[in-house]
Amino acid sequence: MHKRRNIPLGFTLVELLVVIAVIGILVGLLLPAVQAAREAARRMQCSNNLKQLALAVHNYESAIRSFPLTTTGPSQPTPHLGSGFYSWLAMILPQIEQAPLYNSIQFSEPMADAKRFASAADYTQLQISGSHANANAAAARIATFLCPSDSVLATSSLGTANAAPGSYAGNLGWVRGTTGINGSIPALLQSNGAMPLVNPVNPDRWQVPSIKIRDFTDGTAHTALIAERLINNAEGSRGPFGMTMQGQHPPTVLSYCAGSGGGNRNLPNWVSYCNGVNVPDPTYSLPHGRGWISGWTLAANLYMHVMPINSRNCHLYGGEDDGTNIVTASSNHTGGAQLAFVDGHVTFVNESIDPVVWWSIGSRNGGEASVDVP
Repeated sequence: MHKRRNIPLGFTLVELLVVIAVIGILVGLLLPAVQAAREAARRMQCSNNLKQLALAVHNYESAIRSFPLTTTGPSQPTPHLGSGFYSWLAMILPQIEQAPLYNSIQFSEPMADAKRFASAADYTQLQISGSHANANAAAARIATFLCPSDSVLATSSLGTANAAPGSYAGNLGWVRGTTGINGSIPALLQSNGAMPLVNPVNPDRWQVPSIKIRDFTDGTAHTALIAERLINNAEGSRGPFGMTMQGQHPPTVLSYCAGSGGGNRNLPNWVSYCNGVNVPDPTYSLPHGRGWISGWTLAANLYMHVMPINSRNCHLYGGEDDGTNIVTASSNHTGGAQLAFVDGHVTFVNESIDPVVWWSIGSRNGGEASVDVP
């Protein structure tokens, strides 16, 4: 009679360890693919947002006969400040199906707490408190204004209203006084970008308060309209040695002091000038992207075609009140950022784009060679 062989009813320890190891390897191989798929979906949603914003700008222009205006200051220098300090994003709320929010905003009130604005230096400490008449509107998060790839935290960088951030900025062109790509034009006297702006209490020649479709003589398909621009999620901390930044802030949201913006420089020289400083300034960096509703220069709802994509920003002393601030297109997408052009098409622009092409698509009317973004 044969003896009955005992058959094991489960895994041995070695077999279990092998199975766990195989599962770990498979998860390790699968995770990057899952993350890549999620980022692709986020990037597509970000592209759709840009498309919607470009369409909204066109609908606004059809109704108002001008692209949406950003006001970089109040309409009166002392309290009561009148109106002002609103961004172009606030103007297009009805065009993105946010009419109730738009109607709730008291545009007769300035989007800033009461203070005296006597010089450009007074514009560095703007706040929106929780008691402001438009505090609730300022704190409203709008999905169309936020790229899903951005990390967004609530901060009080613009005051206790905790203004809601935004991921997109309108094209302001080049810096005042720029002598072109190679120094071949007279110093730029007027903004040459796509979005109009004005400081109601102190307008000057550089600010262009009205831009229409007919003003894009370089071609709507070759002029940038809106770009991605990262949000600063850091908090400010004041100590014995001044203000510092605490928390999350990617390098691309840091702003460096580039001195005065009054010198005449060609665009390559502006890049060198901006890169010549090593210490970022928290005063100019903390408000970066922190309030979609705000027309304040330091809120960075307008950007310039000066520095390469995903590089530093540079503030220019004296430009705090009129919008002269080198804000740079940036994103969390690997290798570049997405742009909407004036004709409405959206494309991903590599951060290694030829500088001449990048500078050219920032200008609406300079007669630069018509170029297609690679």
